[in-house]
Amino acid sequence: MSIKNRINNVYRYFEPNLIIIGYLGSIGFPLYFFVWHYLFPQPYENFFLRLFCGALFIPFVLKDHLPYWFLRYKAIHFIATITIGLPFFFSYMLIMNDWSIPWIMSFMAALFLSILLIYDAYIISAISIIGITLGAFFSYGFHPINSENFHWGYIAVISFSYVTGIASHYRNHIHYEDQLLFARSFSAGIAHEMRNPFSSLYSSMELMLDILRQKSDNKESNVNELESIIRSNMTVINNSNETINLLLSSINEHAISKNTFQEYSIVNIIKSSVESFGYQSSKDRNLVSVNFNKDTNYFGSDILFRYVIFNLMKNAFYYKEKSNFNININIEINTNNNIIKVRDTGIGIPKNNIDAIFDDFFTHGKKNSSGLGLPFCKKVITAFCGVISCQSKLGEWTEFTILLPKVDSKSVNKLKYELMSKKRLLYIGDNNSDVFELQKNSFSHGYNFNTVSPFKLIEIPFDQVDMIIINLDSYSEHDYYFSKLQDKLALLTTKVLYLHRTPKSLNLILNEKINYKLINANNIDNNFTDHICRFFFIHFNNQKNTPRSTTDTKSILLVDDNMSLRMYTGILLQRSGFHVIHAENGVNALKNLELSQVDLIMMDLEMPLMGGLETTKQIRSNKRYESHKNTPIICFSASLDEKQQQDLSKVGMNGFIFKPATKEQIFSSIERFIN
Repeated sequence: MSIKNRINNVYRYFEPNLIIIGYLGSIGFPLYFFVWHYLFPQPYENFFLRLFCGALFIPFVLKDHLPYWFLRYKAIHFIATITIGLPFFFSYMLIMNDWSIPWIMSFMAALFLSILLIYDAYIISAISIIGITLGAFFSYGFHPINSENFHWGYIAVISFSYVTGIASHYRNHIHYEDQLLFARSFSAGIAHEMRNPFSSLYSSMELMLDILRQKSDNKESNVNELESIIRSNMTVINNSNETINLLLSSINEHAISKNTFQEYSIVNIIKSSVESFGYQSSKDRNLVSVNFNKDTNYFGSDILFRYVIFNLMKNAFYYKEKSNFNININIEINTNNNIIKVRDTGIGIPKNNIDAIFDDFFTHGKKNSSGLGLPFCKKVITAFCGVISCQSKLGEWTEFTILLPKVDSKSVNKLKYELMSKKRLLYIGDNNSDVFELQKNSFSHGYNFNTVSPFKLIEIPFDQVDMIIINLDSYSEHDYYFSKLQDKLALLTTKVLYLHRTPKSLNLILNEKINYKLINANNIDNNFTDHICRFFFIHFNNQKNTPRSTTDTKSILLVDDNMSLRMYTGILLQRSGFHVIHAENGVNALKNLELSQVDLIMMDLEMPLMGGLETTKQIRSNKRYESHKNTPIICFSASLDEKQQQDLSKVGMNGFIFKPATKEQIFSSIERFIN
């Protein structure tokens, strides 16, 4: 692990306690000048040094109100403050006070405090060595002292206490990390076991829909209702898998993951949540109403916000048997806040329990509940810079109020700035003024910026950027480089901004499969960079309908250890005219490749005997499979983190599809590679 990552981890670990330490340091340093100078006089004191050290702790107190530029250096400031305020200051004062007993005790206390603040053995050792060395240098180097009180036994005792403290604290932290790792593994295992039946069920429904469509002339009157139910179930399954992915991402980040936050419509998300909720009967749907005066956007995650609405509705439906039960979701947009109120006419909550319902593991009136739903909802809304609260009247109603800030509010802009430091922007074009503006403002806005020539296609890092800007004026109609660039972009989900200033560039044909927006740069030149940066956080909702793939009996090798998923997907492909070869693992896949010629390979990542990565390595490098060296390989997996996606590219896989995939997604990927 790099030094930068270690420092950031140490800061995140102790960040919740920063304000307390900030108050203690900023007040304690100057205050103890009067203690040691007047109450219990010591040989040496330095009021200005104490003021300097105390000032270093003030940003800890003001951590939620600091300017945006300071946030980039907050972890470094934390380490520097601890180094100067503890080992340096106390070693310097110890020596200057001629190793007096009060200062030996103070020095020992400072060492133990620094060990408590920083668990990383390497970081604490480094700052202790640096701080004590500087303390000795400034005291002995500039103020020669002939101490009669010094004894080498002090060094032995201090060293033993120091090493023991580091070892003990480090061991406790390792135990904590082991528990956290177990929790992650356990969650990942549950999620994996849930995805397999979800994926199988999803594929079977796709097959049923396909059969219904092809025999539409002979359907009975209830077929339309059956298709509607199937589609509704598919939506619920798809949303459940998205929620699992995001929850696991949040667990891995030790907090709510904010990297994918964008602007979304409040009304659209709530209405889609209500429509896709897993009702036990059609009558339950009629118990929920949504009212709003107008719509606006919030900044956050669509998946997590749906999770919050789902959770509030699920809790309310627990008491649906109460007479005159209903759920009303009221959305009120005013000049200051976006207010969402979810009110149910259930049994209510006692007043003495209201303050505790957002506490971990607290439950009220429900059996077999973990008590983690509402606490997680609060974490989600807090991550959106919002507030959630609860009011209730026992026996009559319960109402949850969610306040979400405006997308241009100070708190949201601050959050956007924090996220901008992780954003990566790529500019493709030959407009020097655009490049100059984006490069000049990359530091103040926080994003990482790179540019490439419009006539260079080699090693363009498409998979390592969050947004790509393409200057259409750099290309001419039927341009070879533009055509190749479009082919590459069609395989990605990365946001693409097409900029144009001249009418002739609009004659270029844009691939509908690209996730793009077309922008007239003449309209934004006055505030170019600010307008561009807004698109980092705007949801591109321009999905196109993918036409059915036409094929001359192309062969597809389908490799997956999930038999039911493989069967349903195989039947779906066969009904569309493909010849499908089945294999349950990489070993059988390689045997099939020696016997048959295939046009495309769809392969799971984790399988017994031989997984997808090792199988791909064999296909790309082993001469026995020379005829398939360039055959497209699509990874068909339930989840892939960033490292796994990079590994896919390194071994030679051409792309990936997440399970469960819609029929349109499957055929869209097949069409890209097979045609």
